[in-house]
Amino acid sequence: MKYLSLIIFIIVQIIFIPFFIFGAILLTIKQLRVSKKLGVSGTAISAIGARWVLNAYGKRKDPAAAKLYRSLPNASEIGLWMLYFPRILRYKIYPALEEEGKESIINVVVARTLYFDKLIERIKNEAGQFVVMGAGYDTRCYGGLKNNNIRFFELDQLKTQKLKIKCLKKAGIDMSHVTFVDVDFSMEKWYEKLERAGYDPGKRSIFLWEGVTLYLSENDVRKTIMEIQGHAAPGSMLLADFYSKRLISLQGVKPTNENFGFGLDFSANREEVLKKFTDSVNVRLGDSYFIGHKTKKGAFGAVTEIIL
Repeated sequence: MKYLSLIIFIIVQIIFIPFFIFGAILLTIKQLRVSKKLGVSGTAISAIGARWVLNAYGKRKDPAAAKLYRSLPNASEIGLWMLYFPRILRYKIYPALEEEGKESIINVVVARTLYFDKLIERIKNEAGQFVVMGAGYDTRCYGGLKNNNIRFFELDQLKTQKLKIKCLKKAGIDMSHVTFVDVDFSMEKWYEKLERAGYDPGKRSIFLWEGVTLYLSENDVRKTIMEIQGHAAPGSMLLADFYSKRLISLQGVKPTNENFGFGLDFSANREEVLKKFTDSVNVRLGDSYFIGHKTKKGAFGAVTEIIL
């Protein structure tokens, strides 16, 4: 079935070349131009787009992500179908993704989503609060975690958050259990607003910081980790991803002014490099997954558990 799925994929992909091109153009216009016009994050669409793809594969059931994506004005479900239909068909015939550690750069967001899922699944019963830092269009608060007796907080900039809330309502997704806190991480003490919203610093918590550090300076990354540590109960956990300098060299998404900033040199001794960084901010490193570490030039990034 593996080789049959590959043959069918090649044939369908060739037939779909015009649709592929049109889908890519449509997605680019929606993701970049519409996001810029609305004054919201354009890169956040890539993350929920990856969730949509995984849901379409049947690999990761996330109906909330599919519904929310469909409701966003800066997203295009038609574009995704045009772009991914041959791959979805191949996966339905032979359900297999890239081997762990052999992920290509185009699958970095998909891989990190699955690795974060593994970390969250393992520790979800150890905390009473779940704080999503720079939440974007993340939908973990609206899936299985909702039934775990956890209090949920989502932090993000006002414009992105207002658009998300509007689209959650449009999609009919229950958000009554989530507390939304609008913050500007670069301009204010976000943790003060979080505490005023009901966050209890005495309760063990999970902080999710996904797809954010690469857009910050090293100083801001260090500062934020230390701020989280200073306002979290002992035993709380920060789940974060860090990226390689070679990925950072791609420079980011200029139309929406989301430029890449902080990166680590994962070309060699990746575990030592990551540990040296976490040691330097006085936190303890837990489990980690290195995306693409078996590829020729080394890991694209790491999804890691930091014990506070």
